Amino acid sequence: MTDRIVVLDDFIDLGTLRETLGAAGIDVGVEFSSEIPSGAGIIALLVGPETVGLDAHHLDSLPDLRLLAATSAGFDHLPVGAAHDRGVAVTRAVDYCTEEVADHALASILSLLRSIGPLDAAVHQGRWSVVEYPPRRIAGTVLGLYGFGLIAQALASRAAALGMTVLAAGRSLSAGAPGVEVVEWDELLRRSDVLSVHVPLTAETAGIVDAQALASMKPGSFLVNVSRGGLVDHEALGSALRSGRLAGAAVDVLPTEPPTADDPILQIPNLTITPHAAWYSSAVSGTLARQSALNVVAVLTGKSPVGVVAAPGS
Repeated sequence: MTDRIVVLDDFIDLGTLRETLGAAGIDVGVEFSSEIPSGAGIIALLVGPETVGLDAHHLDSLPDLRLLAATSAGFDHLPVGAAHDRGVAVTRAVDYCTEEVADHALASILSLLRSIGPLDAAVHQGRWSVVEYPPRRIAGTVLGLYGFGLIAQALASRAAALGMTVLAAGRSLSAGAPGVEVVEWDELLRRSDVLSVHVPLTAETAGIVDAQALASMKPGSFLVNVSRGGLVDHEALGSALRSGRLAGAAVDVLPTEPPTADDPILQIPNLTITPHAAWYSSAVSGTLARQSALNVVAVLTGKSPVGVVAAPGS
């Protein structure tokens, strides 16, 4: 029986995955599945963020599984604890779309500050006025980053190049980067003209941007979220936008994706929504496939993969 890798992500380039494995001398089958598989011989499961319902009982039916890999930076869709208990390595994708997400966040920030969306809508509705939604100067704007991983660091360098003042806050964050001021969460909320969140979704961070946090932000400030929808209390966000406390927000992620036609989130004013697109460019598919393949190689040869979330025996 040939060992198999099953891919639960239709974006992964299977050809690149096979080529990378072959170049490393690994002879295994590679197949795509739209359903969670079971049975012997499956040594690795590559799971996209759109896969739902994967839990411990599925792992029970995969006796040969050695690697459970998220093909995304987030791994909240994986049963990490159950995999660790079974001695299965768990990984997440690392640095595969840093540039894309940083670019998307910056584009969202600039669009909010320069009132691109509202001004465009006004013109299409027959109004021609710059003062109806006055654009703001970019240089001197205070950008607050909650979390300071690779994406936030890439965004910080872009923002600094445009003359923005960059603040950063986050758990155990003691040092930022040249030109980045490290502050506490409360100060970040109070001083930021734009708050951009860049942390994984965990029990600690779920709903971190809640009604209290939004009330602590500057009147007329903006929120950007390209990380995980669950970081933001969207009911509270809707209230803050309707009241005018926040001038606008841009999100690439929602608690439920895609939203239903009657989802109240679609009725929130001054909210720009993109369809979880921040990570995407034509280069990403191959990058993800190569990283996934090399992680399989590492696990099969007794080496440490990248992006380890849980390691056997730890």
